[in-house]
Amino acid sequence: MRFQPIKQFNTILQQEYLEPTISWSIRVVLALNVPLIVFPLFLGFSYHIIWAAFGAYILTLIDYRGSHYRKMLIQGVEAILILIAAIIGMNIGGSVTLSVIGMFVIGVFAALIRNWSDYGSTIGVGVGFFYLFGISNPTSFGESLVYGKYIFYGALWAITIIFISFPFSASNPMRRSIATIWKKNTDYLDAVLENYLDTEIDNQDLRNITSREIEIRAAIDKSIELFNRRKENSRFKAEHYDQMIEARKVAAYFGASARVVHEELFALRGHASLQNSQSIIYKTISALSQASARLSIVIFTFRGEDLTMAKVRIKRFEIAVRILKKTLKEQNWSEEELFALKQLVSSLEQCYDYLQNSIDLIHEKLNFKRSNYFENYKLSFNHFIAGLQPRVILQIVREVFNIDSQQFKYSLRVGLGLALSVFIFKFFQIDHGHWIALTLLIVIQPYYGATRKKGFERIIGTVAGIIVGGAIMLLPIKHETFVVILIFISFFVAYYLRNNYKVGVFFVTIMMVVMMQLSKQGSWDLIWWRVLSTLIGSALAILISFAFWPIWEKQRFPSLLNHSFNQNLFFLNQVVLSYEKKLPPGVTWHKSRRLSEAANNNLFACVQRMYEEPQTHQREIDVHFAKVGSNVRISREITSLAFGLEKIASDKLAPVLDEYMEEIQIIFYKHMQRDGQIDFKKARTILQNPVFAEDPLFQAVQVDLEKIVFELEALQAFRGK
Repeated sequence: MRFQPIKQFNTILQQEYLEPTISWSIRVVLALNVPLIVFPLFLGFSYHIIWAAFGAYILTLIDYRGSHYRKMLIQGVEAILILIAAIIGMNIGGSVTLSVIGMFVIGVFAALIRNWSDYGSTIGVGVGFFYLFGISNPTSFGESLVYGKYIFYGALWAITIIFISFPFSASNPMRRSIATIWKKNTDYLDAVLENYLDTEIDNQDLRNITSREIEIRAAIDKSIELFNRRKENSRFKAEHYDQMIEARKVAAYFGASARVVHEELFALRGHASLQNSQSIIYKTISALSQASARLSIVIFTFRGEDLTMAKVRIKRFEIAVRILKKTLKEQNWSEEELFALKQLVSSLEQCYDYLQNSIDLIHEKLNFKRSNYFENYKLSFNHFIAGLQPRVILQIVREVFNIDSQQFKYSLRVGLGLALSVFIFKFFQIDHGHWIALTLLIVIQPYYGATRKKGFERIIGTVAGIIVGGAIMLLPIKHETFVVILIFISFFVAYYLRNNYKVGVFFVTIMMVVMMQLSKQGSWDLIWWRVLSTLIGSALAILISFAFWPIWEKQRFPSLLNHSFNQNLFFLNQVVLSYEKKLPPGVTWHKSRRLSEAANNNLFACVQRMYEEPQTHQREIDVHFAKVGSNVRISREITSLAFGLEKIASDKLAPVLDEYMEEIQIIFYKHMQRDGQIDFKKARTILQNPVFAEDPLFQAVQVDLEKIVFELEALQAFRGK
């Protein structure tokens, strides 16, 4: 057995392949501490340096995982915004009225861009932070420009760090995005394995598996967002880029096949005659998971030794499938069990094909002579420019400023909350009371449950950090030693803010205490004001989320459920039309699958957030979760149907599929209309058509169609509860 710390260390290293948190944390350390160490050597230590350090720190926190040049552009835009916010804050900070009005405007802006992208939240917090820093230090216009100069120095240093790290990037970001998809596929298979041997299934198990499934979809969507498919008529030749797009498609198909495997395993549960075969089935799925894990690494590194290990794991999986097939022949099964096991083997073989396709694509890419370095960046730049088209920008503006949208109401809620926080801070002249508004800005989320959860985490982390930070402040140590301590603490801040928010807040608080000590502002009175401000800010965030236009998930659930129904029906229709060759040229069912899964993911996330809401808003939550599960399984069955129909060359199923679609469409629409009387007899009668008995592939299609009807019947039964 491997020594546990070594195993954990290896896990951290493998995680760095996909999400380089450690290297990002090191950049944050450099951003924060170099100004604190280098500037005093030339300029002497002054309070202005703190502004430069925080400017570099905030900009480096941007969690953008695409191309370097785009991150530098994003940092440049944020630098301009925080510079403007800081100067405005310093010039109006002497007026309570102007400070409150300015905070309202900036709060609305910060909330509007929060969900615009992954880095929108960082930009919003950064702008709010420097505005609050400004109104806490009101000064003349001339002096505000001096502070602005130091913010500019800090921003320049943050951008320089990204530029310097450009040649030392561990991997092409596009490869990393695809490797992440394989990693999420692996996590999903591991969750399925963990659940497979359990004799009982509860909601927690299903939630865990479904959340892993959602992570696959999120990883695919993030890769598509960063790296779109190149237009076929593009004059720019890009073999490497095109190969990686194909590799992403294969990774997505593998994930879909893995979900089909899970459905078939689920169908086999409870069969007593399968007890003797459980071990070989478990080992086969385990081998599949290990092969997927190895592919996530080789896609990232493209090293010969990793490619060899991936081939070895895939070969082991191939052998495991052969052993499973041999075992099936040596035992007596019922007709139902034999059919289900054959379907499982067929899906496993399909997974093997996708694994092998990935290896072939890697070989092809390694054989290309053209350098892929500038090719990827030029294409990414083209995507970036395409996003700046007036039509695209106008669409974003319309979505953001739709006054009936939940996003706009959230923005007003944030603006009002921050304005109230600044009023309390300024009117009562609370020492460093800007922490009240800053806490609220960080804690308040679009949904009440998430706000409450983050608020409690911030309170716990802050109080614990104050105790430890205060103890450090009392130590009789020199200024230089505090700088060294700050270096280590800032690393843990960056690392844990990504991995564990509560622990991250703990280190943030210690860092703030140490920085106050460095600037000679540290005192126990100030520290306890910091605790009080955090408590007030968190309480206000929770109170405002509850009082002003709260978004309760039970109110959103019906519309999200209908949207999920609609997307699943559209997906099913596209699959049937694809089989009948009635889709327009260039159109496939794959996009509709993505839309279906996205709708299911939103529905699942809605129920997940219900668990964070007050008990009075959690009525029928188990029934809601069961409905989500049925919709997710319908999507999986349609995917299985799509794969099955692609193997059939004959068009003999077309008439019965058309008849089935006519009836199933009525059932879907009745579900969306909450019709209590739904007749499933005709659909079941259609599925008894003798044509299905003519071929085993036809029988597999019949089973998938029957499962869809079964899940729709289950949804009807849930409505009566």
